[in-house]
Amino acid sequence: MNPQTFSESISFAETPSPTKHRKVPSYLWYLLAATLLLLAYRIGLMALLPLADTTEARYGEIARQAVSNGYWLMPHIDPQTPFFAKPPLSTWASAVSMGIFGINEFAARLPALLASLLAIVVAMGFAKEMKLRRSWLVAPVLAASPLFFLCAGAVMTDALQMVIIVAALYFAWRTLNSSGDDAFKWRLAFWSMIGLGALCKGLATWALIGLPLIAYALVERRPWQLFRQVFSWGGLALALGIFMPWYIAAEYTNPGFLNYFIIGEHFSRFLVPGWKGDHYGIAQQQPMGAIWVFWSIGILPWLGIFVSELLRFFGKRPKQLLAIERFLWCATLAPLLFFSFSRNIIWTYGLTAALPFSVLVARWLENASASMQTRTGISLAMLAILAIMCGPYIVSKASANSDRDLIQAFHRAATPGMQLAYKVRPEYSSDYYARNTLHYEPDASLSKNTHNELVVVDRNELERQAITADHILFVGKTRALVRPE
Repeated sequence: MNPQTFSESISFAETPSPTKHRKVPSYLWYLLAATLLLLAYRIGLMALLPLADTTEARYGEIARQAVSNGYWLMPHIDPQTPFFAKPPLSTWASAVSMGIFGINEFAARLPALLASLLAIVVAMGFAKEMKLRRSWLVAPVLAASPLFFLCAGAVMTDALQMVIIVAALYFAWRTLNSSGDDAFKWRLAFWSMIGLGALCKGLATWALIGLPLIAYALVERRPWQLFRQVFSWGGLALALGIFMPWYIAAEYTNPGFLNYFIIGEHFSRFLVPGWKGDHYGIAQQQPMGAIWVFWSIGILPWLGIFVSELLRFFGKRPKQLLAIERFLWCATLAPLLFFSFSRNIIWTYGLTAALPFSVLVARWLENASASMQTRTGISLAMLAILAIMCGPYIVSKASANSDRDLIQAFHRAATPGMQLAYKVRPEYSSDYYARNTLHYEPDASLSKNTHNELVVVDRNELERQAITADHILFVGKTRALVRPE
């Protein structure tokens, strides 16, 4: 087939219909309103929510260290601690954003939003390949999915990995369905994503690209033929040229990085329950198969569609389905099945399945009865309004898991030259908001203010130490700021 350009394949417009001036169905207006409301709401939360511990505050602080202290080659948690757990692509993205827009929550989260919007564009490309008349229907499907909505504006590596994976799968699909120069261009685009994937999450990203392709090759019963269509020595050289310089430089300047990152993060984390080698957090030990619980919650408005469409998929022979449908189901199910056998997972691990699944939901929505379409549109609009009404509660819960308010209380109360001492171990949000002004002092005195400082203590210390109210400046969920007597 003669492929269109990428921009043509992801056009937002509806395929022209021979009937002109057709009235736009009302459900489309509901879906558009819900999408715009949720987008505005997500942007608002990006600006208002503090960076909460541990994940967002950790990655926000790593990006801040790059901007403030120049740790661009190897990300650092603090000046003494290099961060070996992830390659630097997401850190670079947040750090560049901070460099342009300032060190603040919105700037740290902006790359995740942009990556998520780009992922929607790629999903629309898949919808075009499926011959949907309204490829943009993937947008409200994703916006209403809790998993996608939360990751779309969070300081994490997942959004960037998501767009790299879905783009790689799209480019692979176009390669398999093209020939000549067009296939060559799509093939190089695919291998460029392989290179970027190594700078995002490394082997994990490669696995989440490769597993759907392997599954599709087996379903099609022609694995060798599909492999030859996708593989390219030139593409491999391109991928190596993208990621190898950084890996070589990282190991040269930080010996031991490759052992920790490749062995620890890619194998021990997933194969060893309660892995004790995690230097930067706590291994998330979950029951076997927990990914399906996370997935069900993450696509909650569409869970019934997932079940019904999955039954329809397995109820037909492969050749009774469109090739693109088989491909999208492989892309949806492969990561979920892959993580079914791992205990050390978190709720974001099903994110890469959400994009191909959104195309399948968009197909269902486009083919649904008029009454079902209207009910779905109204329901999504009501969901968006309900989500916005929950905004104050979300802000308060996030604030309870961050030291932003505590640090702000310190700045309000501090006199020139006053120091901030942490009697309890600082969290990542403590370092991010204090901007290198705090120091950890487990033996800080509460009886004499000999060092001209305010002290952060465990909240329970207030009662144990009988600290009077006039010396308590701030009380949070677990910590308090006090002025020593």
